[in-house]
Amino acid sequence: MSLQLRLAKLSHAQLLELAVEACEGSPLLKNKADALIAQVAPLPAWCVDILLSPDLLLQLFSSLGLSEHAAAGVCSTWSHAYSRQLRRCCYINPTRERRLADVPQYPNGLCMLPGGVLAITSGEGDGNIAVRFVAARDDTDPQALAACRASSLAARRFQWLMGMARTNDGFLACGLTDPSAALYKFALNGSMDELATVPPLGGFSEGFRQCAVHQQTQRAFALGDDEASGTQSLFILDSHLQVIATVEATEEFIVDDDDDDDDDAKVDDPICDLAVHGDNVIVLTSGRHPEGPGLRLLDLDGRFLRTIAAGLFPNPHAVAASHGRAFVVNGEEEHDEDDEEDRVRYVLYVIDIHSGDILQQVRFYFGGSISAVLVDGDEIYIASFLAATIVVLPFAGSDA
Repeated sequence: MSLQLRLAKLSHAQLLELAVEACEGSPLLKNKADALIAQVAPLPAWCVDILLSPDLLLQLFSSLGLSEHAAAGVCSTWSHAYSRQLRRCCYINPTRERRLADVPQYPNGLCMLPGGVLAITSGEGDGNIAVRFVAARDDTDPQALAACRASSLAARRFQWLMGMARTNDGFLACGLTDPSAALYKFALNGSMDELATVPPLGGFSEGFRQCAVHQQTQRAFALGDDEASGTQSLFILDSHLQVIATVEATEEFIVDDDDDDDDDAKVDDPICDLAVHGDNVIVLTSGRHPEGPGLRLLDLDGRFLRTIAAGLFPNPHAVAASHGRAFVVNGEEEHDEDDEEDRVRYVLYVIDIHSGDILQQVRFYFGGSISAVLVDGDEIYIASFLAATIVVLPFAGSDA
């Protein structure tokens, strides 16, 4: 007896069960079944319009994440909509990680300049501290890069430079342990001359460690660090770099590894980094902070608003903010018996600033501590101080 006659003896329910199982095991058979179903019971025109509308699909896909990537395989319209959804949600694609060339030793602060030129504060091997310039992308303007490298700033040496931040007409660089300036402002083009400086402030002779700028008001926010007194504070400066307020004052906590040996004492910073997004100042704190680790949100006058991601970061390093998200790098030690050197595993947390929800966690490895993180366009730049490396992680999807 033929297979067709034998199948004819089965009930409708039994045949349906066999058909579903066969389609699930064979994409080719499933496509054939879909085509037959469309002929027998085509979708109404209004339904087709919705399912193929680029604008409406974004609403339908608003809850989809990386795990629902099968939606992109339905058709080209769905593929484009899914790609736009990934970009809108700022999902990171760790499989496309790349590393910048020509990174100087001991990269510290990062700042993106016009033309895709990445400025890096760097401690060279001979102890000279300088601002170095590298191509951030394949489409970096070669003339802009050459001009930066030929500027007087590229040849200048400093006592110590840390974080950087872009302003409307220049960029700032923090001076640490420098008796002449706690904060420098440089021009964006030409010879990149020094436009202004902020002298070391009383009680904070060590200068500033990190800085960020609110683009609409041009207010600057700088993290002051005075090692002599063990004090940290956040300074608010106006567009003319005049200090208008000091907030978030906290003392550094000293932890003794051995009570009998003061030389074993180590100091962890209560405030690790800061960023500005919208009208919020985001302060990244460690477990040494009186309020514990997390992201403290302040208004532009330095008033405390709320905390998100409280208790989440046992070993925080750096924070950046963009697209309504905070990007926090946290370190996790990992010992490998087969490795001559212990590698450190880092986790990049993507956090919704409004809700405080964790949207994604990306793990990567470095041989040295993280000194800075920068979000520019559709890429995230992460600098490792000791490994002399800058890794670039792109956002998934596309705006097209």
